[in-house]
Amino acid sequence: MNYISLEQAKNTSGVRIVCTRLVPGPWGEAAKAIFRLRSVPFHVVAQTGGEQNNDIVDWTGHRNAPIIMHNDESPRVRAMEIIELAERLGSGSSLLPIDITERIQVVGLINEIAGEDGFAWNGRLLMLKPGYDKQGDKILNTPMYKDYYSPASADRALGRIKEILDHLTQQIKSQQARGSGYLVGDKLTAADVHWAYFSQMLNPYPHEQNPMPSFLRKSWGVVASSLGDYDPALIEQRDAIFTRHLELPIDF
Repeated sequence: MNYISLEQAKNTSGVRIVCTRLVPGPWGEAAKAIFRLRSVPFHVVAQTGGEQNNDIVDWTGHRNAPIIMHNDESPRVRAMEIIELAERLGSGSSLLPIDITERIQVVGLINEIAGEDGFAWNGRLLMLKPGYDKQGDKILNTPMYKDYYSPASADRALGRIKEILDHLTQQIKSQQARGSGYLVGDKLTAADVHWAYFSQMLNPYPHEQNPMPSFLRKSWGVVASSLGDYDPALIEQRDAIFTRHLELPIDF
């Protein structure tokens, strides 16, 4: 991935995406894919995971990636506001259904996958739990834990993940029964894009396709090992979406 400097980004118009450098953060990778699929050009600015990133905070008002800056408009950080920007700026096939029932399904699935208390949110809690178990409350002052982690939230995380994955499995199989390989309707939507990248936290591609650091691959492995088992349809659907629509290897 080619990054531009923060100063270059400040002096550049158009879409600039702040992404965590050298890791395939699913929120950032999904955002980049959404803009690519909508044929919207963008520049990428590096954020460093787990650090204060005060220079980025001074510019955007936000610390976590991704952050989308478009011209002089307000920063965008949540999945749906990022998608809506790509829909407005882009061209070609929409990633949001016109049919309101299908659109509500897509928005709901994205929230369960990528939103607060969703699949990835709770996956991170599982990954952070060993650090808390080892160091106790003193670790809560670090950037990765502050305002996010609590023992109570970590204790319920696995149940939420199972609930979400069970629903996704049912949705995939229901769609397959009607002859569709997509999560909603009969064509690619933003829900498929998000699951394609967020599912890497459950079952990441091998190094040749997803050259992520070994420490992160080990950390993400906590999700699958905690589950013990999940339906292979979740990964089969993901693989089909990558084959038809997305780029490999994942570039970050």
